[in-house]
Amino acid sequence: MSSHLVSLVNFAGMMALTAVAFAVILRNVSGHFSRQVIFGLTLGLGATLVSLQPIMSVNGLQIDPRNLFVACAGAFGGPLAAAISFVMAAITRYLEGYEYAYVCILSLFLASCAGLAWRHYTRNHSHIEPAHLVQLGLFISLSYLCTFLLPRQDWSTIFLKAVPFLTMTNVVGMMILGGYLEWERQRKIRERNLRDQASVDSLTGLRNRRAFELEYNQSVLQDSANGTAFLLIDLDHFKKINDSFGHATGDAVLLDVSQKISDSIRSVDLAARYGGEEFAVLLRNASRVQAMAITQRILDAIATAGDADAGLTVTASIGLFCSEQTEALETAFKFADQALYQAKVAGRNQIVVAGAPTPSAITATPARTSRHAWLALKSQGGDVLLRKNPGPDPELQ
Repeated sequence: MSSHLVSLVNFAGMMALTAVAFAVILRNVSGHFSRQVIFGLTLGLGATLVSLQPIMSVNGLQIDPRNLFVACAGAFGGPLAAAISFVMAAITRYLEGYEYAYVCILSLFLASCAGLAWRHYTRNHSHIEPAHLVQLGLFISLSYLCTFLLPRQDWSTIFLKAVPFLTMTNVVGMMILGGYLEWERQRKIRERNLRDQASVDSLTGLRNRRAFELEYNQSVLQDSANGTAFLLIDLDHFKKINDSFGHATGDAVLLDVSQKISDSIRSVDLAARYGGEEFAVLLRNASRVQAMAITQRILDAIATAGDADAGLTVTASIGLFCSEQTEALETAFKFADQALYQAKVAGRNQIVVAGAPTPSAITATPARTSRHAWLALKSQGGDVLLRKNPGPDPELQ
């Protein structure tokens, strides 16, 4: 009896250490792949250690709750974690030299599959309830059906003594260990949601200015080896939209424009609502030609945000700054803001590109814009001015 009690205390200690390790992994390991590997190793180690102090022995077969740890790896860590913990536990079981080790290994495999199946079953649940954990404990216990592969004379002893005890251990252990792992997972989700709320514009779903600037300074300066392009987009006469159609319509326009901006850029680019009716976009590793093409696509998309039948027309002015090297945000913002001002002064509904265009940009622009009904109008002080124009410009004939 005392040996069983010691084994149970050791088992409880391993669950506690596993829970602490899970919390440390969630808080300090950012990559999904790395998390699965470390979590799989942790639970594999837990399964190995509990096998060193079995709860009981039935006809030479040691009984321990290692299936619980293997199943937890699949349920809370994922397929890779499940595979790692299973291999570790299976190797340990094989090295124990038991005649029917293959039966125990098969039982471990089924427990791992039970954890993965439960993970798939609960994937759409925002919160795991205690009943779900009880179900997982029972699912794990189905792995003991492998007992029928053992000699017939051992069936009654194992099913009467070992299986009921292990089933209770799985259910209670999952309620404790699984409950803590779920609590820690929910805490991580809450933290992420709070972080997202602090970095996302509540109306449009884009990054807010603070998040945009933080990501620019933390990552863009290091990974945009081929240069960057920075856009400032300002909706023209937006106040008139609010005054004429109401603020609800104005909010709907902002939401629609933000979606069209997101749809017009690449997955590696950044977009943010900078404030009011102003948006900022950063194009990573974009040449001048690429930046001008994407910017024209954005302007063209914004023009479709209005409702012509209702008299609601939406246009934008865009200041575009291109650089062949990474630039500090303050520098990019300064030149893009100057270009935006020139676009406003020149009549709105157009793009002004700050900086002298390269020869490739000059030759590529007319060909690109002809497909989008845009024409390079002129150069003014080193800036290329682009404007929507229904017909050819005589200066370009």
